[in-house]
Amino acid sequence: MIGILLVTHGNAGKELIKSSELIIGHQQKIDSLSLNHGDDINELQKHVLNKIEILNDGDGVIVMVDLLGGSPCNVTGKIIKETNNVECLTGVNLPMLIEAISSRENLNLKELTDISKNSSKEGINNLKMLMFG
Repeated sequence: MIGILLVTHGNAGKELIKSSELIIGHQQKIDSLSLNHGDDINELQKHVLNKIEILNDGDGVIVMVDLLGGSPCNVTGKIIKETNNVECLTGVNLPMLIEAISSRENLNLKELTDISKNSSKEGINNLKMLMFG
């Protein structure tokens, strides 16, 4: 099973996991890391590497970060450059996470990354325009 790691500013990742579990139930092979004010970036990198090792049972890990260009993204970018079988998506949101959780046993890592990215984009709409044209 593909592991999922959320790395975000503050507790956003932890809360997204809680929200997803309200909808689809408790999950395995999923975790989050938070970057808070004053945290050491080098320590975050060590924690991300450690979590990836724990979550990777051979099928790979998809890391989801909150903000393109933010510290969690930059740390993860260094890791994926040097680590096989790890992908990263930016702009994590609930549709992305639910899709990844729901599809990760049926797809390979690349396919899961692509479908999760698409679900993320499809989940963003102007409701008024969607409902009333």
